[in-house]
Amino acid sequence: MSNKSQHIQQARTLMRSQHSGALATISLSIKGFPFGSVSPYLMTESGDLIIYASDIAQHSRNMKADPHVSLLVHDGAQNDSQASARVTVLALAKADAVSKAQQEAYFMLFPQAKKYVQAHDFRFYLLSTQRVRYIGGFGEIYWFSQDEWQADVISLDKQAQPVIDHMHEDHADALAEIFNFTTKSKANEGEVKMLSCFAEGFHVTHQQNIHFIGFIKPLGRRYDLRNAMIELTKAARCELEVT
Repeated sequence: MSNKSQHIQQARTLMRSQHSGALATISLSIKGFPFGSVSPYLMTESGDLIIYASDIAQHSRNMKADPHVSLLVHDGAQNDSQASARVTVLALAKADAVSKAQQEAYFMLFPQAKKYVQAHDFRFYLLSTQRVRYIGGFGEIYWFSQDEWQADVISLDKQAQPVIDHMHEDHADALAEIFNFTTKSKANEGEVKMLSCFAEGFHVTHQQNIHFIGFIKPLGRRYDLRNAMIELTKAARCELEVT
């Protein structure tokens, strides 16, 4: 993996690990000024973004008038915001361009948003990524083109649900161990539910809280999803033996 590919992997993993960002749109009411708002998002396999917004929201009206937007995401776990990793995605927003499968994936990550379905003024927007700015820390600053951001993405679309079902049915113990290992928690077998599976890792829910668990290393031809899950399980059980 090239140096730039490593940084793209880091940026994509950061985007997966966070669930909301600062959305900037071009103000319709105050010409020439950006308008910022906080928005939950789901990143698709390719690296585009999905948001769910009301027609009466200011940022929705802005996006309909001018589709140019950006979304800033940062690692809130770091004490120094200037030194923390962050990603800015420049994108073009389009309403009603999200597939049913992608909508269900969004609701899986944000189940509370389902109550807005009955509100007819809510709709999905697809934010098609055009360029990405990644800052990994002091002196680590990179621009990624659309092609670079979406290149070499390993699709798990057909594998994801069978893997999720398999983990729940046959490896609920391992899923809890992996969760405890990565989050320093004390979940019991059967309490952790796997929600998604992407090349960078997977989302789980525990006690109504959603967490992202990244793979130890990027997936590739010699390091597939099965190997990634086995390595996480081994690492978790190795720590359990030590403690």
